[in-house]
This record gives sequence, structure tokens and C-alpha cells, in this order.
Amino acid sequence: MVINPTVIIEVLSESTEARDRGVKFHRYQSWSPTLTDYVLVSQVALLIEHFERQADGSWTLRIYQGIDESFKIKSINCTLKLADVYARIVFPEESDEG
Repeated sequence: MVINPTVIIEVLSESTEARDRGVKFHRYQSWSPTLTDYVLVSQVALLIEHFERQADGSWTLRIYQGIDESFKIKSINCTLKLADVYARIVFPEESDEG
């Protein structure tokens, strides 16, 4: 268990996605005043959602989808490149059928 986290990164799965987006995120917001960033990483698509706490306590959401995209987590002075996060991951081709 981590006490007073600054950043939490969740890798989503079908069985946990709803909980990670709902109950867990709400709990983290309430219980962790030190939390500044909540990052959700999709396993089924090239997609990262970055929630960042603002000075007034509200949260902003930025969505990153391109393999050439990157984003900065200012609170820990870290830049994440989607190409690095998704290195060696091959997504099934979308079917052109029906």
C-alpha cells in the first residue's frame, strides 16, 4: 500500500475498467489529497487518459491516442511517450466486416 501518492497509473482490463473509472477514482480523489495525476492506460486500444488535479480541486481530462504523442506529468517531471508505453504491443486489426 502506498501512502500519499502523487500519481496513480492504472492499466485497464475488461473486468476492472468500470471500477477503475468509478469507485476507485472517486475514492482516490477523496482519500488522497496528495494525488495530482490519475492515468488510465487501455489494453485494447492505443489510448491513454490523463486526469490532472487543478489548483481549485477540480480535474481536467486529456486523451492521447496517437503513437507519436507524448504527455508530461508535471508533478513528477516525467514525460511519457505512447510509443514507449505501447512498445511491443500489437493490437488486432479491426475487421472490415459488418
